[in-house]
Amino acid sequence: MMKTFLLAIIAVIAAVAHANNCPALYKQSNLSPIFNETIAHAIHSMTVQGLRLFNPRATANNKIPTVNQNLHNGDKVVAFAPEDPVGNDFFDFTMNMIDRVLTNVGTHDDGLGHHWSPAERIVHVFHMWDLWLHIQPYYQRIASSSPVSDALCECLLDTKTNGIYNNVGWVANHYESGTPISLKNVVEIPPLVDGNSWKIWKKDLLQYYNEESLTDAGMYLYCALKDF
Repeated sequence: MMKTFLLAIIAVIAAVAHANNCPALYKQSNLSPIFNETIAHAIHSMTVQGLRLFNPRATANNKIPTVNQNLHNGDKVVAFAPEDPVGNDFFDFTMNMIDRVLTNVGTHDDGLGHHWSPAERIVHVFHMWDLWLHIQPYYQRIASSSPVSDALCECLLDTKTNGIYNNVGWVANHYESGTPISLKNVVEIPPLVDGNSWKIWKKDLLQYYNEESLTDAGMYLYCALKDF
């Protein structure tokens, strides 16, 4: 009994010490000051199919927090990136993805809530795939030449402590009331109906395409996928 109690105390002390070390590790690793925001944006709608861009062995048995595909059923954030297979009725991936998006319109099963128009849903899906493809070489560089330490990975994967999980939750909550396309939105983004509104959407969509954001995401995904 006493031994169990002492082991529990030691575990708590070790966890606190580890958490206290994380800020220093983040700084040493050159993560951006807003890494929990940039990573949350990169993974909030991640799927197993997206993960396989980085590691072909990835499965749904991952621990990457994402917005619940069905925001009206259960928790807003789920603790894994789900399977989201694309069909093959069309010849090309692009048309099969559009088919996937439009087939789900009105079903509340695409993780976006009910405020997004069909065109906006298509833009969101292809924006995320475009971003993941942009992250891919950063991930590959980290995996091949500058692997992240186990200690830093432990810190990054502790998403409920480092703010990543909460930022994914921010996205989920705001999908229930509007169409946020970045975590930097301070005003409501207009409906995507013409060239002028697209200019506003495009500017927001590109906010996380900078080197720091791509490196943040590549580092996190390396940690999340290295054991597959």
